[in-house]
Amino acid sequence: MAKKRGSVDRSAVFEAILGGLTEEEAVESGTTLPLRAIRFNDRQPRKHISEDGLEELAASIKDRGVLEPVIVRRVGGGFELVAGERRTRAAALAGLEEIPAIIVDIDDREALEIAIIENLQREDLNAVEETEAVLGLLEMELDAGRREVTQVLQALYNEERGRITGRKVSDGERKSVQALFKRLGRFSISSFVSNRLPILEFPESLLAAVREGRLAFTKAQAIARVADADDRERLLSVAVSEDLSLSQIRRRITELRAGRAALAQRGAASHLDATHRLVSNTKRLLNRRRLVALAPEKLTRVNELLEALRAELEE
Repeated sequence: MAKKRGSVDRSAVFEAILGGLTEEEAVESGTTLPLRAIRFNDRQPRKHISEDGLEELAASIKDRGVLEPVIVRRVGGGFELVAGERRTRAAALAGLEEIPAIIVDIDDREALEIAIIENLQREDLNAVEETEAVLGLLEMELDAGRREVTQVLQALYNEERGRITGRKVSDGERKSVQALFKRLGRFSISSFVSNRLPILEFPESLLAAVREGRLAFTKAQAIARVADADDRERLLSVAVSEDLSLSQIRRRITELRAGRAALAQRGAASHLDATHRLVSNTKRLLNRRRLVALAPEKLTRVNELLEALRAELEE
């Protein structure tokens, strides 16, 4: 039974998404669709699905069936999944040919918003997926590219702190962004800008580790602060392979910085020693007998160099 845009019962949809309906009510509220008629959404915010978790869900579905309907919308001659990708994949893994579904008539932006809210409510998305999903939704909401969206967010963040910003935000942009964050109920604009936008600057190796569930976001944040790329990659490898805690990672970073500082001090001391030796040797050569024996052009060059050295030391 399809629900038309403009009369979509969002409360019923989200009750179904969040498990507020019983198995009987869910099936009665929707319909049953062949799995082969459902295609996955490329814009689905969740990019990584644990194979172990999928097998566990498939085993549960074999015993109890699909307890919550998936949400789909009509696309072409079939249906596109809006919410419930894990259930759909697990149902196929369990050998089912059909799945209970609610069919809604919604646009791309609404479909993405429902998918994001479902995953946020279930806490199924990792931090990278959350950030990319929210930015994707803002791009659709503002009809703007990623760069412009981040500029709007940064400008709103600066506004809240009374800072002057070069990017002027229109009333329409402000209301749209504020309304979206209110609907999502997960972040404030400030917390998103402070804690999530920096993810965009993470090295790809860190992003991949978080996306794939190999590294917690808080650990990735700490490792991202390591300036030297080689040190950062080595620490990432150890953190994943040895499952280091956040405190262990921070201790390793402190040790790395201490080691770098000690190395820099040793380098500075060694450089100073070399300079001192050069000065001593030069003083030994700058005696009257040697200078008098120099050709006029060489003596002129020595004077120029000594004058340049004097000027450098006096700055």
